[in-house]
Amino acid sequence: MGELLARLDRLTPVIGAVAAVDPERSLAEAKAADRRLRAGSGRALEGLPFTVKDWIDVAGWPVSGATGTDPGCPDRRPVRDATAVARMRAAGAVVLAISRAMADSAAHGPTRNPRDPSRAPGGSSSGAAALVASGASPLALGSDSGGSIRLPAGWCGVAALKPTFGRVPLTGHFPRCGALEDGRTVIGPLAATVTDLAAVLVVIAGPDGLDGGMPPVPLGDPDTVDIAALRVGSLGAEPTGPALATLAAAGAELRTDPLPDVRDEALELTRRYWSRAELSGAENVRLLWDWDRFRRRWLAATAGLDVVITPVATEPAPPWRESVDTDYHWTLPWSLTGAPVVVVPVGTDRGLPVAVQVVAQPWADHVALAAARCIETAVAPVAAEPTG
Repeated sequence: MGELLARLDRLTPVIGAVAAVDPERSLAEAKAADRRLRAGSGRALEGLPFTVKDWIDVAGWPVSGATGTDPGCPDRRPVRDATAVARMRAAGAVVLAISRAMADSAAHGPTRNPRDPSRAPGGSSSGAAALVASGASPLALGSDSGGSIRLPAGWCGVAALKPTFGRVPLTGHFPRCGALEDGRTVIGPLAATVTDLAAVLVVIAGPDGLDGGMPPVPLGDPDTVDIAALRVGSLGAEPTGPALATLAAAGAELRTDPLPDVRDEALELTRRYWSRAELSGAENVRLLWDWDRFRRRWLAATAGLDVVITPVATEPAPPWRESVDTDYHWTLPWSLTGAPVVVVPVGTDRGLPVAVQVVAQPWADHVALAAARCIETAVAPVAAEPTG
């Protein structure tokens, strides 16, 4: 823990990414975890450090909900952990830091890509991805409404999971959100490997009795998935090629039937959703109807598929700038459908990470994880040496 805290100190002037640390508290919790491990009473994640996005409550820590244009509530210190954080801590994990929630934070300054600080990290879970990619933290919790976990993971070169909507409680997310207010936002992990993502999901998934949008759907086991039995489709060309070849080599059936390119429709629906406060009642009703139709059409189009492979983004991380809505062209559709998505790095382009999305059917998180793990094992290189 001490080494990671020292690394955070060295990296913060270079990449930002850190909103708050509490070394005394983190070290005390790490020592307690070490004692349990020596006593043979360690839990599933005992002593494992993790960071938490500055939109997810950690008791006693500053969680402001800051964005690039809004400083949030800088003096806010929640009295309770978010459910996902409480479950991580109950499993023995130790909070290392609060990560910045936007690439350009009014409260803390810019976050930069650790693979190349002149490049953008993506948003809004930019700090979470940057800290994992830099080796400063093995795990992070972020949140994703339209690609806020997935774009930073793709551009920074780490693994990440957007769970099925309703799989992980949103209790303790700040700003507040829920199933009736926002049917897109999820809390999910970022990590160095897909195996680590699966281990975290087991801990944080399931109803908590407080989030009313949490159906009690059992979580499957990635180890039970037969890759050779999967039916796989794709959208987009490179970098999906190596991922598709890997799954085919493992026996999966590659379907070549064309899938509808729903990116423009998803962007238009999302823009309407963002402006819903300005819409009339009838226009909001129409928006919800069009959103439901979008989901039905995609479910029908992929009824014969277990997995769809797509790029995370059109290009690798650009020179530093704030993210714009078109950066999320490849990620928005699966937020609207609520499907689980795993991001896995598959190579580099001009020395920058390139990644794919592994999209599964709703509630088949374990299938997405199993397929992503297969891809990672075969083709994912070290994307680049991180700064620091």
